Amino acid sequence: MRIRMRPLPARLLVAALAAAILLAKLAHAQSKPSTDKKDQEIELLKLQVKQLQQQVNTLEGLNEKVKLISRKLEAQGQTQQVQTDMGRTKSLEMPIVRASDEGFRFSSPNDDYRIRFSGVVQANGRFFTSGNDKNISSTFYVNKARPIVSGTLAKYYEFQITPDFGQGKTTLQDAWLNIAYFPQLQLQIGKYKAPVNLERLQSDPYLEFIQRSQVQNLVPNRDIGAQLWGILFDRRVTYQLALMNGVPDNTASSDFDNNDSKDFTGRLFLTPFRPSDIEWLKGLGVGFGATYGHECCSTTSVYKTWGQSNWFSYNSGVTASGERTRLDAQGYYYWRHLGLMAEYAQDDHALNLVSKGSKGILTSRTDNFTDTGYMVQASYFLTGENSSYGWVKPLQPFDPRNGGWGALDVAARVSNVAAQTKQFQLGFANPSVAAKTATEFAVGVNWYLNSNIKYYFDYANTYFYEGAGTTARPTDRPNESVFESQLQLAF
Repeated sequence: MRIRMRPLPARLLVAALAAAILLAKLAHAQSKPSTDKKDQEIELLKLQVKQLQQQVNTLEGLNEKVKLISRKLEAQGQTQQVQTDMGRTKSLEMPIVRASDEGFRFSSPNDDYRIRFSGVVQANGRFFTSGNDKNISSTFYVNKARPIVSGTLAKYYEFQITPDFGQGKTTLQDAWLNIAYFPQLQLQIGKYKAPVNLERLQSDPYLEFIQRSQVQNLVPNRDIGAQLWGILFDRRVTYQLALMNGVPDNTASSDFDNNDSKDFTGRLFLTPFRPSDIEWLKGLGVGFGATYGHECCSTTSVYKTWGQSNWFSYNSGVTASGERTRLDAQGYYYWRHLGLMAEYAQDDHALNLVSKGSKGILTSRTDNFTDTGYMVQASYFLTGENSSYGWVKPLQPFDPRNGGWGALDVAARVSNVAAQTKQFQLGFANPSVAAKTATEFAVGVNWYLNSNIKYYFDYANTYFYEGAGTTARPTDRPNESVFESQLQLAF
């Protein structure tokens, strides 16, 4: 057992020291005969004792001051610690604000809650040199004006809302919620692009041409429904399975369906070499999309040209009536500056024709028809950037004061859609109004000023088989030749 020795107070030490000195002096004085000398020594000792007493008093006063200062410093330290803790807590609760070429973003410190503001604005000039529809003129117009709000709530609930004010119309393009606890299995509900066509699923700012190809006339645009989807095997496989209202080809849906039947939609896309070390194979992707459903009523399709004139439509009295199956084989390849994309689409649909016979009696006939189409597209960056299905950032953004001129790529595309001849033979379509085939050739130059500004310069020439003349003697519709430019802001 350890015994702690408590130190003696300073006053007792001084007293003991004074007594010792006094005793020593007295003993010394007794050995001397002179009484006066002894008295002097006693007085001297008293003076020393008094001085020592004063020093003790001074030391005790300093000790109290030191204790007071120590208490003040301790209190200040505690206050500073509290302030530091409060500041740290407050900083942990403050949102994180980011602004970059990808948009404007606010998020909680742990990123469980975030919101992003982005958008697309496209200002176009379209000029026909031949073949334009009498109802469509050369014009300047705003193609798209889309403010986009997207974000995440409680870490796993993602959303996006995209209205569009372009072309003099107000349309809700996207409005969906995605639940993403696991990347392998996610649930998306709302309005979004139907998971079928590779070119349609490519976001507008990343397209090589202002207008998508003729193949879009055979596949859906946006639809409303629910889909299960996910990414598997280290991003090698993407799958989508959806149940949707069903829409005509190349048409965004309305807010409601006009029949009880729904479309089953699915897509599988493979990028088997994405994680590979083989550089020239990383950018290879192949896939397949399809839809199946029963349609009825006035959900027939209208096929459009680059200039948005109708080149194929059905006769009056034709309505959708029965099964419809769409198939879409797709693929892309990106390696260094080169980009390739190809697609084949097929639309098999049942139609009903109600018409008057020679005696004025209404007759009804239902038949199945298959329309087919393809597109092949190539692009190449002249300024050294790597081509991509998505975002491309110029190596040297446009800045003439410092010698930067942006990025430049060139592109070429051929696409074709053919309507089955039987539709004309059975009176479902009129060969003097609707062409049997349309083949489009397009070339373009794209100038990326920076990550957000892109300038398109495109020329497209579309050739038709029939689509003019008379029903008895159809002739070829004049080809449509059009120049179009577009200044795009995307962030």
